[in-house]
Amino acid sequence: MAAQSYIHAWEHYKDELVLLDKKLELLYRRRQKFTPDPQTDSFRGMFVSEDEFIRLIGDHGADEELFGEEADLLAEIARLERFIGLRLEESRHQGVFLPLLYVASVFGLSEFERRIVMLGLAVELDRKYERIFGFLQDDLTSKTPNISLALQIACSSPEEMRAARTTFIAPEGRLARYLLQREERDRGLSLLSRPLLLDQRIALFLLDSGELDPKLKPAVEMAYPDDELPPLLVQADFQERLRGFVRDSLGVPAAERQRLAFHLWGNAGAGKKLHVKHFSSHYKKPLLLANLAEVLLHAASFEEQVSAIVREAILHQAVLCFTRLEALYPEEPDLVAQQRLGKFHELLDGYGGMVFLLAGKHHRLSWKPKERLLLEHELKVPDEGERERLWTAFARELDVSAGVNFRVMSGKFRFTPGQIHRALTLARGYSAWQGAGDAAAQASLRTDALYRACYQQVQHKLERKATRIEPRYQWGDIILPPEQKDQLRNACNQVKYRGVVYSDWGFEKKLAYGKGLSMLFAGPPGTGKTMSAQVVAGDLQLELYKVDLSQVISKYIGETEKNLHEIFEEAQLSNAVLFFDETDALFGKRSEVKDSHDKYANIETAYLLQKMEEYQGITVLATNLLNNIDEAFLRRINYVIKFPFPDSEYREKIWQSMFPPSAPLSDDVDFKYLAQRYEIAGGNIKNVVLSSAFLAAEANEPIRMNHIIKSIRHELQKSGKILARQEWEDY
Repeated sequence: MAAQSYIHAWEHYKDELVLLDKKLELLYRRRQKFTPDPQTDSFRGMFVSEDEFIRLIGDHGADEELFGEEADLLAEIARLERFIGLRLEESRHQGVFLPLLYVASVFGLSEFERRIVMLGLAVELDRKYERIFGFLQDDLTSKTPNISLALQIACSSPEEMRAARTTFIAPEGRLARYLLQREERDRGLSLLSRPLLLDQRIALFLLDSGELDPKLKPAVEMAYPDDELPPLLVQADFQERLRGFVRDSLGVPAAERQRLAFHLWGNAGAGKKLHVKHFSSHYKKPLLLANLAEVLLHAASFEEQVSAIVREAILHQAVLCFTRLEALYPEEPDLVAQQRLGKFHELLDGYGGMVFLLAGKHHRLSWKPKERLLLEHELKVPDEGERERLWTAFARELDVSAGVNFRVMSGKFRFTPGQIHRALTLARGYSAWQGAGDAAAQASLRTDALYRACYQQVQHKLERKATRIEPRYQWGDIILPPEQKDQLRNACNQVKYRGVVYSDWGFEKKLAYGKGLSMLFAGPPGTGKTMSAQVVAGDLQLELYKVDLSQVISKYIGETEKNLHEIFEEAQLSNAVLFFDETDALFGKRSEVKDSHDKYANIETAYLLQKMEEYQGITVLATNLLNNIDEAFLRRINYVIKFPFPDSEYREKIWQSMFPPSAPLSDDVDFKYLAQRYEIAGGNIKNVVLSSAFLAAEANEPIRMNHIIKSIRHELQKSGKILARQEWEDY
């Protein structure tokens, strides 16, 4: 009659425990046989020396005949082993999932190692084995078998025992690395004295728990093939190439097949995890995602945590994916970081499945995989045409209407798909909050809410070397001649319609770089250069950062270039407007090289030119002396706008624009007189107006002409100019 398959794991464990009981009884009988004096040995059955142990499990020669209960036990053990083996084979044929068989298969365990795992599981199935193992080890406080006892139970000959000992000490052995628990207190014990204890995660899995190891949370998550995934709206060609490459590699014979690893990098939201999820789902494989930044933050032991993550991937036969790889590559690595990275590579080499390493930016990996091909790919920010398509698709998906031109949004913000989706989701919430109680308002996106959400997607560190300026001025606030205003508007339009020119009209194919916008504002102090930068940033609704030159220029060789690189690198994340004020020192004329200082100053100038051309946002330079700027700059700058000193007509307009409508202004204030009489720039006029307002407030009266004239006197005295009495005595 053919053996029946097991119905479930517990039926299998029941037979295994019956077999274990017989082996324990045989061991006890043999110990009884070799006890020197059973009548006087007070430790009878509780201790056996190694010599006695070798005799106990040694081969019985031809001259030693087995008889009685011992022979019967050996026959019964052999019968049970055959019976269990037949049932296991039938269970495989019927497709019955048995955890012990599965663990042995995925970890590549030998028959001996499988017996050891079952021996360690026995104490989890029945507490009687705690007392039995304590009795056999002459230590009732020891509730698990040690390696010596395990060898006695699982081995049938001295040769097998000697070969099996290496299983517990081999560094590449999966039994010791992944399945057995290692404790610090065991390090001082001999190999045979060390307790045999199953790792708690393995014990739980064998007890029919397929849950993710709770100790790995929150650093690890699992994605399954049947999970619903959003579609790949961009870079679908990379996904096809990835699948095709893996498909071709699986087509070669197993002996020639090479293990694979992929290093993907790109900005947050570029779709790195989504690509790996689509890949795993296509091949019907679960995906284990481990956040290395979280591992470093929460794990007491990095090596143990990563080892547990690798073990979990083996248990689930999952594609293994580590995210936030940059956490292992600090800017200034110390010895601990280098050792940690070495252990990480060692653990990856021990994993036979496919590995993905995801990072926010490219790192030159120090990992040289053994018998594994490592491939790299960058998931770039979509171009403007793709970004417009993403804005439109996600707005449709989220069921929101927007009075915003997504073509303009795609030009202003170099966002990844994830950033666009998060911005729209967040903007929908902001709009609903601001329009609470208005159903129509809640269904549409407010422009200010959308821009606010966009700024929140950008995580940069520009504040280290730049100061954020909140744009408060509009086109009506700035008083300039028509030519200069037209130049500013044209510059803004170059940003608004860059999608049409670069994408629709194909100019992007003609330009390898230099798609950003650079402007030079030149003119005397107080003529509106800083105000114009605010107007541009406000019109385009972009962040404006004024670069602090004291944080940029360094006397140390190479430090200035390093600071400039950091500024432009961080600005690239948000497409912010960079405003360099008083740029003569940094962007002055390149000189003839007469000493080493001239040489390195010229290198800094050339490096700045390079970074400005690479930057795809807006760079605004301001200078009081145009003649001091190198001609190479003027050729490469898109717009050079000269701010003239205002004549009397424009000064009158500036005077009028400076007073808010709510300010109490006396009838005796003569703007025409002020404009014609005093030749001062807009910045000085602003200071005068503010000072006169405080004088009037102190006197508790409207702002009068005498307050303004007195403030003009003080303003001119700052620059060393003195008003004659006849110029102010009328007031």
